[in-house]
Amino acid sequence: MRWLQDVRRYQPSTVSRRLSVVVGFYRVCVIDAILAHSPADYVRRPTVPTESPTLGLGHLQFESLITTARKSPNPNDFALVALLGLLGLRIFEVCRSNIADLGEEHGHRVLRVRGKGGKVVLVPLPAPSHRLGRQRAQQRADPANTHGARMDRYAAARRVKHLA
Repeated sequence: MRWLQDVRRYQPSTVSRRLSVVVGFYRVCVIDAILAHSPADYVRRPTVPTESPTLGLGHLQFESLITTARKSPNPNDFALVALLGLLGLRIFEVCRSNIADLGEEHGHRVLRVRGKGGKVVLVPLPAPSHRLGRQRAQQRADPANTHGARMDRYAAARRVKHLA
């Protein structure tokens, strides 16, 4: 724990998360009778505040980001920022979405999204997002990066960071 804090300079939440893995490992060792007791039983984890200090983008910041994405030569940039910022989707939900998931339900343009736990939700789309999806459908059958592979969450995060 000290090494994670002092040498690696990890935040308390990261240290706590890493230690929970170690504690869980030793707990399984005790349950399976590999060890008599866990050496991690009395390790105190750093306190983690219940409220996150991270704030979202302000109105003008998001407007600037989406304008930059719209002007980008990569057509995936605007779709990525619009789905994340306008619809509030998680990054893995955006990356898992397919063009085939666009549709209409009871007269509304919707995107079928597979979220946490495999739950399928219909998310109503604003007109610009739906038009963009239809344009992408004519160009390619699935969201991909410049190399032709599906964009993963790490590539998507890099694109958003680059645009920001």
